Amino acid sequence: MKKVFKILQIVLITSAIIGSIAFTLYSNKEKTAERTKMVEKTVSVFPVVVSKVAIQTLSSNFNATGTFEPYRELVLVSEIQGRVISLQLDKGNYVAEGQVLAKIDDQMLQRELKIAQINYDKRLKDLQRFENLQKSNATTEVQVEEARFAFQQAEQQIEALKERLAKTLVIAPISGIITKKTIEKGSYLMPGTPIADITEINRLKMIIKVAEKDILQIKEGQTLTIKADVYPNKTFQGTIRNIAIKADASKRYEVEVDLQNQADSPIKAGMYGIAYFDFSAKGSALMIPRKAIIGSLKDAKVYVAKGDIAELRTIQTGTTQGEMVEVITGLKEGEAVIITGQINLQNGAKISIIK
Repeated sequence: MKKVFKILQIVLITSAIIGSIAFTLYSNKEKTAERTKMVEKTVSVFPVVVSKVAIQTLSSNFNATGTFEPYRELVLVSEIQGRVISLQLDKGNYVAEGQVLAKIDDQMLQRELKIAQINYDKRLKDLQRFENLQKSNATTEVQVEEARFAFQQAEQQIEALKERLAKTLVIAPISGIITKKTIEKGSYLMPGTPIADITEINRLKMIIKVAEKDILQIKEGQTLTIKADVYPNKTFQGTIRNIAIKADASKRYEVEVDLQNQADSPIKAGMYGIAYFDFSAKGSALMIPRKAIIGSLKDAKVYVAKGDIAELRTIQTGTTQGEMVEVITGLKEGEAVIITGQINLQNGAKISIIK
């Protein structure tokens, strides 16, 4: 009997606990529902900012920032071996194309040329003698060909020595500034030894990156206006020299623009500037701010303020122009689209326009 009483006691206690928990949960649910109703009543009108749908002129003009670089720069190297006996260059000097910058000792080559000249004269006489003998059938065709071959070898040897002698004069291949000097008078050079770095400064090239949507508008040979950051009130004329055929990882194309460096406002390599691409206007269109659009441009929706009601509407978009987007269908001029506060809205929600 005691055992039955104890079991009954446990069941009653358990039931009481479960009932208490259920009552608490139900009470909390009712309180939560009441709070939700209160919040809904409190935020029944949503404050928003609107922008009028307006007709604007479409323009394909755009700007691109870039860096100025030398038009040409090269490392001048020795083409032969020998000791430098004369040097007419120094860092910072301006040199003209064709100017002699250094002289390499050529005494040994001069001696070799004299010996080659003697050999040449002998081979020429041998060839002439064999050709005369051939006329009277006093020699064979083979002997004449051997004499002619020996003469041609001597001739080529002289040409090769003259070319080597010409290379003992180190000539500036371009005009520019010596930006680095790596030898001195008395230095012994080998083929490929660096002599100096020359940077052309009379002309520059500006490297800019152009977006995918703009790249098809520009052509090689097209002229444009350039401004350098160091001369904000000065303009320069540039010409498009090269357009990359492949975009980089950010879908932008590298474009090279040539321009003359002006003596009264010189630009140094490494400076920054802006290239201005100016095209004729393409007409007009309905435009709205990009931030009014909910979702992507391919599936664009906007909230239109109809009095104190927000109306969700699907639109078709066209081109973009900065922060503005063209509207092809779905809106009319003068309508007001919501540009701030639409994150909390639903179709038909009440709104209050902040002015």
